[in-house]
Amino acid sequence: MGNRGSKPSAGATPKAAGVGEWESPITSAFITEKAVRLGGVAVRPHDGAVLWLEGRPMEGGRQVLVIRTANGATHDVTPGPDSGFNVRTTVHEYGGGEYVLAGSTVYFTNFKDQALYGQDVSNPAAPGAPVLVTPGSEARGERFADTTVWELQPPAATAATADAAAPAAAAADAKALASAPVQGQLQQGQMEQQQQQQQQQQQQQRRRLLVAVSELHKGQTSGAELAPDQVVNRLVAVDVASGSVTQLAGGADFYASPRVSPCGRWLAWVQWDHPNMPWDHTSLMVAPLRPDGTAGDPVKVRGGSSAVQQPAWSPDGAHLYFVDDAAALGAVAAKADPADPATGGWWNLYRIPVPAATGAAGKDGGWGAAAAAAEALHPAAMEFGFPPWLLGKKTYQVLPDGSVLALYCDPATAGTSLALLKPPTAATAATPAAAAAATAEGKAWELTRIESGLLSFNSGPAVRVAPGGGKVTVGAIAGAPDRATAVLALTVGSAAALSKSRAADWKALKTSSSSKIPDGYLSVPEAVAYPTVFDGAPATAHMLYYPPANKAFTYPPGTLPPLLVNSHGGPTSAAATGLNAQIQYFTSRGFAVADVDYGGSTGYGTAYRNRLQGRWGLVDVQDCAAAAEWAVAAGRVDPARLTISGGSAGGYTTLACLAFRKTFSAGVSLYGVADLKLLAEHTHKFESKYLDGLVGPLPAAEPVYAARSPLAHAADFSAPVAFFQGDQDKVVPPEQAVVMHKALKDRGLPTALVMLAGEQHGFRQAASIRTALDGELYFYGAVLGFPASMPPDLPGITIDNLPPKQQQQQQ
Repeated sequence: MGNRGSKPSAGATPKAAGVGEWESPITSAFITEKAVRLGGVAVRPHDGAVLWLEGRPMEGGRQVLVIRTANGATHDVTPGPDSGFNVRTTVHEYGGGEYVLAGSTVYFTNFKDQALYGQDVSNPAAPGAPVLVTPGSEARGERFADTTVWELQPPAATAATADAAAPAAAAADAKALASAPVQGQLQQGQMEQQQQQQQQQQQQQRRRLLVAVSELHKGQTSGAELAPDQVVNRLVAVDVASGSVTQLAGGADFYASPRVSPCGRWLAWVQWDHPNMPWDHTSLMVAPLRPDGTAGDPVKVRGGSSAVQQPAWSPDGAHLYFVDDAAALGAVAAKADPADPATGGWWNLYRIPVPAATGAAGKDGGWGAAAAAAEALHPAAMEFGFPPWLLGKKTYQVLPDGSVLALYCDPATAGTSLALLKPPTAATAATPAAAAAATAEGKAWELTRIESGLLSFNSGPAVRVAPGGGKVTVGAIAGAPDRATAVLALTVGSAAALSKSRAADWKALKTSSSSKIPDGYLSVPEAVAYPTVFDGAPATAHMLYYPPANKAFTYPPGTLPPLLVNSHGGPTSAAATGLNAQIQYFTSRGFAVADVDYGGSTGYGTAYRNRLQGRWGLVDVQDCAAAAEWAVAAGRVDPARLTISGGSAGGYTTLACLAFRKTFSAGVSLYGVADLKLLAEHTHKFESKYLDGLVGPLPAAEPVYAARSPLAHAADFSAPVAFFQGDQDKVVPPEQAVVMHKALKDRGLPTALVMLAGEQHGFRQAASIRTALDGELYFYGAVLGFPASMPPDLPGITIDNLPPKQQQQQQ
């Protein structure tokens, strides 16, 4: 644990001191030493064991699959740090959907070779060794993600009939054995042998396939690495027994969320083409699945002009659910007012009925009629979906009783909450006729917020319902402004009891940090809607404002704190309400922090998210500057010490603010964009056309690219800038930081470039995280004139063009 500094006694009077003199126990070592990144929560269907992924900075940032059994024991599923196993996929470079459960086996993508592996976890205390499922995939440059399981039945039986027949067959065998004469009974060894033979026969009849998003990075004939615009994305079925790979769908630029129906007859997925991103325009597709492990012709069920995501089948296979931000669908369309946010322009939940039989009602299999009968579950100015930067992430699960457990973001209350949605039939309809009438009238499903004491759900929910509608186990990942993000589990007696659960019923299985921030050092954010300008007219933007917080220190009378404006990445991401230790690092040292949700952020509806279309470098810059101006006008911060920092797209916004505004005194770019055209021409496939929407298509918009690129306006910079960059970054190539740093250095501005070895887009290693955090504070101190130093166990940072007097102050 890092140096905690002084420990003032209870009731001690805070010492008056300026920035740079506030001692804080929240050091970079404190933040990283016992910290992990949490994600990918799942609940094992047959026993309720909870699984999740841990990204461990102290193990080089690798991801490890962990299981918590029903008896409370926690075990690593992934072999140790020296094994070469790291549960992480790089499809789209951002990954996601790293593993899937199938009974007592887990299938996962390994980072090193991007191949699929299977691992037996029937005994969590001693999991089996990972076994390669896709031999040859590394040689052909194939990556896998967002995997789902398809249990393929023999041609003579559908999945439904085979599954239904299995218990009856087993019961008949047991009855026959029990009624046989004693003399004719099989010996125990013979019985076991017979059971093994039966299991082998069943396995021969049933094939297990893994349906996954595949991304090919090598030419299948030449074996040469493909340029980003030649990378091939598709949906495939991988035979677990043979490792053979069969294409199920291809031709679109991108695929996500392949989901096999419970009966095994249908495959649903989302696809989209350049220049769209998955939060712009996508299509929901369905194709029939064949007994030979192939797929029939696909049908577009929904989309094209909206952003559909997350298809999911109901457990009984009667409905297909999805999230869409269309203006209105199905039964509510006639009532929809395009100007009313409650009936459109938000990622809401929908469902459509599944056609009764393959090939029914024409060539589309009845899906056209089904789509026309789409039902909006709870049309409201709420977001039930998020920009799918990561594959495999879900925000809802349909339960066997027909209710839906879902995450949602309500702009009226900051944060992301968990709710139970019940159909109007359950609450208001006593007869089938009344139920049908309620659905036809488009009555909203009843939404009940589940009390958890948490405001920042970011993964899950994953749900397991015991057979017969019994005990329910919910797994999720969430936090709060005063609580570190944690893997949580809730167990109740039935699905109906979910809405009656209390915050105390949730159990933390793993926290992202076991280092608790001491009392008196925690800054609690205030959700602020502040004035800005959009399209020349008054508008509103949003932020979380954190005041300085340190029980041992206060500012002298007449002194105000510096402000750090944080511009998030994406740029479609959002400021999170969960505990952010890196923000607390600064607030406990005397900084105020504005975590800005500029126009383009998620959580405020499609119109707000689309403010950035064609206006990147304008709207975000205006809103970040307006946030600082609001804090100054409110008398909360020192107008001479306004700083700004951001990563990735937020790094671009930081540089653009410093190039095009004189609001800020210093800035830090973390793997940020300096040259828009260079990014458009040299980034990976997933984002290679992203700027067509944010800026404009090339070559027609080339003048706009030049006008908004910070590199082209290096002469307009007047504030010092530091750059922290991973040398293996394929999203924002390191050249971006190198050329921008050189341009500012040549101008004589104080600037620093820290290249972090082995890091990609975002820092995962403990040393890198610490260097960037302490280095940012050190840089601000050097250029703004307050004392700051790098910890002795970290390398020093060279600041070019720093005046000799300021150099001496930092020594």
